[in-house]
Amino acid sequence: MRPIAVRSHRSRTAAREISNVGYDLLWTNDAWLEGIWMMGKFADALRDRRQSRQRRLGFGAVADEQGPSLLIGSVGAVAGADFWVFDEGDAPPQDGDEDALVGIRLAAANLERVTEAREAGAAFVTIWMEYARADALLDEQMDYVIRVPQTRVEDSDARALGSLRPTLVVPNLSFPLRMPGLLELRRTTLLTGAALGAIAPADVSASDLELLRDSGVVAILIDHADAEQLAQIKERVAALPERKSRRDDDLQPLLPTLRSDGGDEEDGV
Repeated sequence: MRPIAVRSHRSRTAAREISNVGYDLLWTNDAWLEGIWMMGKFADALRDRRQSRQRRLGFGAVADEQGPSLLIGSVGAVAGADFWVFDEGDAPPQDGDEDALVGIRLAAANLERVTEAREAGAAFVTIWMEYARADALLDEQMDYVIRVPQTRVEDSDARALGSLRPTLVVPNLSFPLRMPGLLELRRTTLLTGAALGAIAPADVSASDLELLRDSGVVAILIDHADAEQLAQIKERVAALPERKSRRDDDLQPLLPTLRSDGGDEEDGV
């Protein structure tokens, strides 16, 4: 496998406190935050994307303009993609975009193949849960994207999967999203405590992008898309409404009630 040119994503805000994360579906999970904090370049990019969505609290100045809320990737080297995914036997072009993060899909992953991908410069590997050997997860320097064969994952399996600290979990989805699929997607987020990825078609709608984002998806691989289609998807992502934190809905001032008649403790008031 030929070396891959990738950019090292060093978080400029690694020391930033995470106590001001909004109270919402994904970012309140401490286990996932700790896990992604310790991983590599792909996890750095996801963390940067998360921090771009984060809203500061208090009386300070309004946060800088937020970046896009989703990473958009392509199969193969497509201009404008945030990350590229290649099959194991397909080497990226040597004169490719050095800003692109590169991942390798391993059909039958094991530790040796994962190590080879990392040494060639891959930022992450995608493995299939039902085909990968368990020792594939032993390379602590690699970011792992784990694909599950179905949308629904049993409760115990989902919790066990989350304990492996994957960078992303990618369930099997169909588009356009329907209510049962959306509920299972959110259920997977809650049970695994992991960030989710998705594989979507090039004509994915803005409404589906918003639902994916609000359900814990942080990266989307677009299959069979050219540069123009990717640019259109990124425009849809950039135009998505800001996600409203549940904290905004739940915060209500509690004011003491002043009683003019002095009240009666025996009334239980």
